Amino acid sequence: MRPTDFLRRLPDAVRRDLPQDLASSFHAASRFSLMQLWSGNRAIHYEAWIRSRAGAIEIGLHFEADPLTNVRLLAAFRARERAVRDALGEEARIEEWDKGWTRVWEPIELAELDDAFLERVGSRLADYVNALEPILREEVPSDVAWAEPRRRPVRAQRAAAGTRAKHRR
Repeated sequence: MRPTDFLRRLPDAVRRDLPQDLASSFHAASRFSLMQLWSGNRAIHYEAWIRSRAGAIEIGLHFEADPLTNVRLLAAFRARERAVRDALGEEARIEEWDKGWTRVWEPIELAELDDAFLERVGSRLADYVNALEPILREEVPSDVAWAEPRRRPVRAQRAAAGTRAKHRR
């Protein structure tokens, strides 16, 4: 199957291996060569990234919030490294990454994008969610917004922008 189809189907494969309350709380989005799954703050999300040139699909929990939040979460997961490795195995890496981001992740050798590989990757990413989500929810600093701010409908945004423009005149 095409990478975009694989990634579009991946969230359902992950949800099949999650408890119902957790499965229903996650949002998903995919674009290009990656899929993100999150509950609460989208900057803190699970990700699957197809890296064809590297011959791998990377999966894991990414902290892509502000640098301070990212390093605080990195420290919290490093402090629990033994529990993470007990749950996920020695393949799991806890590290700093690009742009001040941090992550708990592992590469999986890229195989044919078929239903069997979809189930394998989905199951492994579900292992990450099941193992890391309780730690994440306990360790998210109290000053970090967990819930995403609700967006106003586009119509309301345009109306507000029009009102502001009138007041500037």
